[in-house]
Amino acid sequence: MEKEKQDYIINYYLHLMSPKEKLAYKHAHSLLKIDQNADIDKIKRVYVKAGWLTKDENTLSLLNNGLEKFNEDTATRIMRDHASEIFFNYCPNCGKLARTPVAKQCRFCYYDWH
Repeated sequence: MEKEKQDYIINYYLHLMSPKEKLAYKHAHSLLKIDQNADIDKIKRVYVKAGWLTKDENTLSLLNNGLEKFNEDTATRIMRDHASEIFFNYCPNCGKLARTPVAKQCRFCYYDWH
């Protein structure tokens, strides 16, 4: 799957992730957010308590090969299981993928289809 489509699915169809995938996604992005913080151990404890970080080995195993591989696998599964629920918003002028599912102006050719 093209990286552009993969990112589009991950960004706009999070609700189609399984609970385990959602937790892994939150975990990975929370780690990115707190990575540069000086008091990382204290913040990790707070994030675990809030449910943003997990210690569940099954969930963490989804991230074993890195965030890019997780995004690729998750987008592929979502596309396989929910293809009818995904709308790829292509520009009617140049045919490229719009920025969002509801965009009405192309970010590439600036065509407006309002």
